[in-house]
Amino acid sequence: MHVISSTPIPGKDKIIAIIEVYSDNVKILKEFLDEVKRFHNIYRFEVIDSYSRRGRSIALVNIFTNFKGSITELVTYHDSYKYSEVMHGGFENWTILTWMRPQDFLSMLRERAEVKSYTWLSVKDTSSRYARSALTGWELEVLNRAYELGYFDWPRRVNLGELANILGVNKATLSQELRIIIRKLALKELEGSRKSNLLP
Repeated sequence: MHVISSTPIPGKDKIIAIIEVYSDNVKILKEFLDEVKRFHNIYRFEVIDSYSRRGRSIALVNIFTNFKGSITELVTYHDSYKYSEVMHGGFENWTILTWMRPQDFLSMLRERAEVKSYTWLSVKDTSSRYARSALTGWELEVLNRAYELGYFDWPRRVNLGELANILGVNKATLSQELRIIIRKLALKELEGSRKSNLLP
């Protein structure tokens, strides 16, 4: 499960999130989604889209839920920023930027979750990488609309010209924007893989 975007609503202890859920078995995926719908702290649950890719069943889900007592609440209210959140094999993997002292943040985190492992990275080591690979608000909007409308599907559900019209830009501008977005995402993935010793 991959959290594509999540927007906390401070003061209301709620969060709106778009999540990609996937499984090799469509029956298991449906059972999982049915189970999540019954969670008492989820106020709205909507399957935006569902499709298959390379033999894997995928559902794009929009949820509105309570984040009281969660890691998201900790990040939202304590000088921190969630960079990514992925769930796999029963574990949640978070990348969090924080201005708190590491041990203070870890202590608060352990009050809310069982921490299996963690790695501290210095801002000096990561700031240039994040700055170069971080998407702007407009780039995130372009990526989100392209994804939702099926520009990245095969076959494509919307072509470059149609997507450009929807976004109100010309094809050449959109083509350039998409190249910049892909380059930034590729840079982030490749540098992250090198940090994890997955690449030389």
